Amino acid sequence: MSERNILDRLAALDTNAVSDALDFLQLKGATYGLRPLWDCPKIVGRASTVKVGPKTDEIVSAHPFTPVIDAVITDDRILVISGGLEGVSCWGDIIANASKAKGIRGTVIDGMCRDINGSQEVGYPVYGRDVTMISGRSRIVQLASGTPVQMRGVTVREGDYVIADACGTVFVPAERIEDVLDLGERIDRRESLMVKDVQAGKPVSEVMHDAKFQAIHAETLSVAAASSASHSKQNIKKAEHEDQELVKLFAGLDSPAVSDALDKLGIPGQVFGILPLINYNKITVGPAFTVRYVPASDPPGSVGDFIDDVAAGDVVVIDNGGRTDCTVWGDIMTQYAGLRGIAGTVIDGVCRDVKCAIGEEYPLFSAGRWMRTGKDRVQVGGVNETIGMAVGKVHVRPRDIVIADANGVAVIPRDRVREVTEVARTIENSEERIRDMINNGATIAEARKELGYHTLQRRG
Repeated sequence: MSERNILDRLAALDTNAVSDALDFLQLKGATYGLRPLWDCPKIVGRASTVKVGPKTDEIVSAHPFTPVIDAVITDDRILVISGGLEGVSCWGDIIANASKAKGIRGTVIDGMCRDINGSQEVGYPVYGRDVTMISGRSRIVQLASGTPVQMRGVTVREGDYVIADACGTVFVPAERIEDVLDLGERIDRRESLMVKDVQAGKPVSEVMHDAKFQAIHAETLSVAAASSASHSKQNIKKAEHEDQELVKLFAGLDSPAVSDALDKLGIPGQVFGILPLINYNKITVGPAFTVRYVPASDPPGSVGDFIDDVAAGDVVVIDNGGRTDCTVWGDIMTQYAGLRGIAGTVIDGVCRDVKCAIGEEYPLFSAGRWMRTGKDRVQVGGVNETIGMAVGKVHVRPRDIVIADANGVAVIPRDRVREVTEVARTIENSEERIRDMINNGATIAEARKELGYHTLQRRG
């Protein structure tokens, strides 16, 4: 897509639509407090970044921004200035006139401006915190240019996209501009239709019904997921060949069949008290990626960064000690796990934001659900180490195989997978023969006796 086309598309939106698109993509970019300092027109362009700070010496220096302004050779630039001092100006009418003459589209300052009437007279847009009459001369100096700067908590890099209008200022990472435009345009179209419905006389209670916004949300989320996938899939850790081979051994088996085999072999692998979020039709099988949570330290540590290391097809198995007073899994983790091809999640603890998991049909198994976050309450204590599930009654080692379905969760030691699946298949075949005998007229007692049903799971 050409640069001109990108800027035209961005200019057709407003900061509200762009901010909403960033929200859906879980990107930071919308700011609060950087407003138009006169009745400015909207500005759209690429950031030329400048960082200023307090002057600490008596050395005579060039006026801030003059080297940056002189270096501009394109007509798409917006000056983005960080580090302004409270109550002190770092922008005035002379520098506004110079910028206008160079074809710069406007200035966004995390700071103050003076001589605002001079900027307005030449039609030069200025966005910032506020206006002042106090000069920055001998108080402010330029510290850097062309480097990342912080604008009200948002990191802005040279060449990032900027849109500013009556509602404020938004920055868009250059590498995500097409994703943001696609989503912003979709949001803008849907909300424009709602406005037209109101203007046509439809009751506002009908137009503003939650279902309307849910439709926008669902449509937008699907596009957000697709665009996020294109950026996350390139970094996905692939499943190992041996893992894939072991998973294939479970074809046609479910957790009850595996549970019976575990009983017969004397292996404690059934995870008591961990239940499916819904009655899944799908059977989830994969190697365990183990995570152990501990109470949060001061300051608290990470709660979810481990997920970047989980391979496609893995099952995340989390030991939170059976805690039900705070969660360790929510909708962001669900969405990201789904995009990365993670098979499912098992938690000795609780989860939240379950609508996302249900809507996305992401396999999630836990001791319950609750809304309170685990942030600042728990943190990751270790990954890929042996953990205890069901209050330590079942030990899960990294890369053990997990099978989970509507009946519950079972864990099979990796070195016994072939033995367990062979026994499970033998038991399953015997039970299938019992069902056939019943269908052919035998009583259940006769069928069970002939095929030794009562000894199928007995250790021997």
